[in-house]
Amino acid sequence: MANQARKPKGSPNGTGGQFDHTPSQPNGTLPALTDPEDMPVGGETMDKAETIALNLYGRQRDWDDLPVGGCYRIDDLGNYVTEADWDTVWAGHELEKQAWMLSDNGQYSRDQVTAMTPAEIKNTYESKDFHPDIAYYTEKDEGDYDMLTPMGDKREEALWETSVHLEDISKESMDFEPGEQVHATAAGFVSEQEWNEAFAGSQDYEKAAYELSQRHPGLRMANLTPQQVFAMHDSEKAYEQYVYASNGAHSAEADLERHPSMRRAAALYRQNERNAKYAGRDLNNVISLRESEYAGNDGTLTANVQDAKTRILDSRNPTADMDSMSTLALGLNHDPENTVRMLAGQMSTRGDGGDLKQSLQTSLASVNDVYDRDNAEKLSTILTCIENNADDTHGAGQLAAAMGAFASCRQGDNETARREAARIRSAGLNGLGRPAALAYIVADVIHDYLN
Repeated sequence: MANQARKPKGSPNGTGGQFDHTPSQPNGTLPALTDPEDMPVGGETMDKAETIALNLYGRQRDWDDLPVGGCYRIDDLGNYVTEADWDTVWAGHELEKQAWMLSDNGQYSRDQVTAMTPAEIKNTYESKDFHPDIAYYTEKDEGDYDMLTPMGDKREEALWETSVHLEDISKESMDFEPGEQVHATAAGFVSEQEWNEAFAGSQDYEKAAYELSQRHPGLRMANLTPQQVFAMHDSEKAYEQYVYASNGAHSAEADLERHPSMRRAAALYRQNERNAKYAGRDLNNVISLRESEYAGNDGTLTANVQDAKTRILDSRNPTADMDSMSTLALGLNHDPENTVRMLAGQMSTRGDGGDLKQSLQTSLASVNDVYDRDNAEKLSTILTCIENNADDTHGAGQLAAAMGAFASCRQGDNETARREAARIRSAGLNGLGRPAALAYIVADVIHDYLN
């Protein structure tokens, strides 16, 4: 066998008539015509790789259900497997694993991978230039979650249960120490410790989702991704874009209309959310705090007063809304003319944009409908609270009293209005400041109207 010639053509497995006098290899076997390592892996290897990869889907998990540690994303639907499961599935199939990771994964097509040799697949897979697009390795840390996967029904249900629990343990603002950190609920406030205990084991976005759901109870939270939750939590404009882009399909606005209690709960939550920073303080403390922080009218105070006036008139418990009342107190002290016009406008739709005294006279003499009287009644109570607590250095308290007398007059309580107007006119307010001067003007309008 040492110098066995190959058979000529015509013989079984002949070589075409050529004689091969190549010496035999040391082990007595003939050399291979082509080394398998130098040949493309071909479609058979890719078919095998894809068959093995199907076993990954029996172990798939959502990102939020993954344990902390290494993991692999296996498709573009947000499915993952743990690193341990990945290693188990691919054990003994290193070439097939690398081929599967390269195929149609951002840089190389299936056909390109089938045309590679095993060495080329290994080198390409390990190259720093390979950046997988769909299937790739990553790690989950504490607090990690998939920003683009909707939270789903399960987490929405857990959110509802947390909401009920927080309402059950809520307390009044004055039950806390001044400056104590609290969180708002629709039923009051909870301490920082109670809040953390309620959300123990939850992700950050679930806390934001709770607050968003309280402000907008018509939202279908199960459909929202963490990315959308954060965007709408931080921006009311983002919420409006989300809802109205679908003509309301994303929000159960019809449910809110059928259940006005949901709207009232949302309004109460927003009120408590604004007042959370004032927990434990009475109105006088809050107004003093706001005054000490106020650095001058930067052009936003008028708009803030307008918002506060609207909120407080819509509130079920106006005198509990310390933020809105303290904003009105700031307006009476630092933006008095615009604030007087806005308050008077809520008690009478008549008036004009000219001289303030003439506008007040027109408003006071206008027909008094039910809407005007209801607003006047609410504002009378609110203005009394502000009068008793406002900084009166420049006459803001006196101006609140004058507008309270205006409200009494609009309610038809002329005796109270006349008595209060007379007191203000004789109080000697000259030189105190613009609020005091306007208080005298308002009192003078009331005096002239009633006499």
